[in-house]
Amino acid sequence: MRSAGRSATPRVADSGVITDHASKPSPYLTDGVNLYRYVGTFPSPMGDIIGLENCRSLEVTLWPIDDLRAQQLRTITPAAGR
Repeated sequence: MRSAGRSATPRVADSGVITDHASKPSPYLTDGVNLYRYVGTFPSPMGDIIGLENCRSLEVTLWPIDDLRAQQLRTITPAAGR
């Protein structure tokens, strides 16, 4: 079954905000199995860290931006009116 939303390869801006192909902020990402919600960008001595919440388990994981860029994630844009 196809998702009601659209997906695209995410981009992590220098500011740490995750955007879709049209440079619009996107709060949701998927690896094709799990759905994640972007919770924020946090400074750290090793560089900025992105927080992602697994929408099923509600577990929040922290990712260095470079590691996140290497993952096979896509942005999800919810369909209008949902």
